[in-house]
Amino acid sequence: MIRSLASLGAAMLLCACAGSYGLGEGDANYDAVKAASAACKARGGDIQLLKDRDGRELSDYQCKIGKGS
Repeated sequence: MIRSLASLGAAMLLCACAGSYGLGEGDANYDAVKAASAACKARGGDIQLLKDRDGRELSDYQCKIGKGS
């Protein structure tokens, strides 16, 4: 889980103020998704499941920021 949070933090640093970013690698367990969702919401975004993904991995989701979030 710490690795997942570290990669999420790195993704957030590289992210622009609008757009989207992936949530990184790792299992999409309750704690990981909750932490990623809180980080995404803090940036003004919403977590979205990517098309044709099953939601088992964090990489199945993105944080959508700005228009259309």
